[in-house]
Amino acid sequence: MNGLPRWDLSAIYPSPESREFSSDIDHLAEIGSRLILLSSSGVASLRELIDLKDRGDSILINLSAYTEALLSTASDDPVYMKAASMSEDAAVRYQKAEDAFLRAVPSLLPEAEEDEDLASYRYYIDRLRVESSHLMSPEEEALAAELSRSGSTAWEHLMVGVTSSASDGGRTLTELRAAASSPERSIRKDAYEREIALLETHSTALAAALCGVKGTVITLDRRRGWSDPLERSLFASAIGKETLESLISAIEASLPSFRSYFRTKARLLGLDTLDFFDLFAPVGDGGNGYSYADAVDIVVSSYSSFSPEMGSFARHAVESGWIDAEPRKGKSGGAYDTFFPESGESRVFCNFDGSYDSVSTIAHELGHAYHDSVIKDLPPSLSTYPMTLAETASTFSEMLVFDSVLSSSSGGTALSAVESFVQSAAQVIVDIYSRFLFEQAVFERRKSGDISADELSSMMLDAQEKAYGDALGVKHRYMWAVKSHYYSADFSYYNYPYAFGELFALALFSRRGEKGFDGVYRSVLRNTGMMDAASCAALAGADINAPSFWNDGISVILSYAERLASWS
Repeated sequence: MNGLPRWDLSAIYPSPESREFSSDIDHLAEIGSRLILLSSSGVASLRELIDLKDRGDSILINLSAYTEALLSTASDDPVYMKAASMSEDAAVRYQKAEDAFLRAVPSLLPEAEEDEDLASYRYYIDRLRVESSHLMSPEEEALAAELSRSGSTAWEHLMVGVTSSASDGGRTLTELRAAASSPERSIRKDAYEREIALLETHSTALAAALCGVKGTVITLDRRRGWSDPLERSLFASAIGKETLESLISAIEASLPSFRSYFRTKARLLGLDTLDFFDLFAPVGDGGNGYSYADAVDIVVSSYSSFSPEMGSFARHAVESGWIDAEPRKGKSGGAYDTFFPESGESRVFCNFDGSYDSVSTIAHELGHAYHDSVIKDLPPSLSTYPMTLAETASTFSEMLVFDSVLSSSSGGTALSAVESFVQSAAQVIVDIYSRFLFEQAVFERRKSGDISADELSSMMLDAQEKAYGDALGVKHRYMWAVKSHYYSADFSYYNYPYAFGELFALALFSRRGEKGFDGVYRSVLRNTGMMDAASCAALAGADINAPSFWNDGISVILSYAERLASWS
């Protein structure tokens, strides 16, 4: 598609070779040195240490987000690669300061209980208490930080580099995956087969990368006193095991109904059985008819219908060059939002293809960006929210677009919108379940040694079978090779939080018409970094430990699936 925008990063740094970029590298090092000194001196108050760390964290987040943004659009650019290396080196050095800060916390906790100035930091301090109890020795933490550059981070870069540059001679992996939403089955099938062949060519390297990352996580989590990676993930997600078990049980109970949806989609497409390359096929006549300008107008008007402030924010983001929508060689697949705390701005990364799903993706990522805007004046210690709450604003924003499009559509266009919504929700519930099962199996199997590419593919197929059953014929044995979340040592189990976020957002969306609810919604977003997930949900009257909470959200999705069945 022609005329799609590329984002403007000049407001963040003029360039990765600019004085401003190198100055922040130096500034971070200075803050790190001072934080180490004050943390060990015993003369600084906890508030002084928190304020200093917040300053360093803000710069580090800015540097990391900037270089990741550069690499995601051109992974093999030597200038970008050098900047990323500088940022990573700075992060490794700064980690020593973070370690010193955490070690100083326990001795300052009595003071924190008495200090009214720290009242708004209670939740943050409680989490610091837990984090400080999971530290290795200073020497071990320093070594782990230094080795990460040539270990887990290098493995992650290998995965990103391979998948963003891999090509079958005609099309990149990103372009092949984009064809999954083509209305032509022959095109979808051909792209799928080419994708599988391409991933098989690189499977040995990708398997080594995945095993390297997961092996690192297992070793470090054990040495830090976590029972397993899932325990650390639950802490990072700010939920308890009871909540996760309730969520997973609700998902498992819903699988037969979602399988009925997949059979419905097969009938709507004129197929006997749905194959993996049919999952994202458009249904109806509104699947691929959106220009980028259409998408922007739909998102802005949908946001505005709920909150004029949200609508103005979305328009500002578009007009300020915050969105990179053009698919191109060297650009990674997928979509994300990233925030730059030093400038208080966000950037949205996506690969627009004209489908309704692409419109929804822009709404989703701009929802994240709106969340950023609500908390941009808060320091990192009060604005860093868990993954479970990270999808709240994005999914809520998707629903605004869905509701708007559906209310003004009929016939094939309405059919397309409903199917796209259910399709997306099914991915968040069913496919996320398969990813959760797969990651569990990988961690368990990795304890006994490396895992071959063939074994990983077998494990992936087994997880997909448990999730999709016989409602999906041909499956995708290499899904483990294209999901970057598996390759992050810092974000194990980056899957179930999406299901949490989807269902929580549905609960919020159901109340959108209540007087003053835009204020309640903003309050929820504002507090996502200042309380655990249960407390934050309670602000909107939700009890995430009640089984009915999850079932109610799933019922909303399935009600639209039943509507689809009436069309088939």
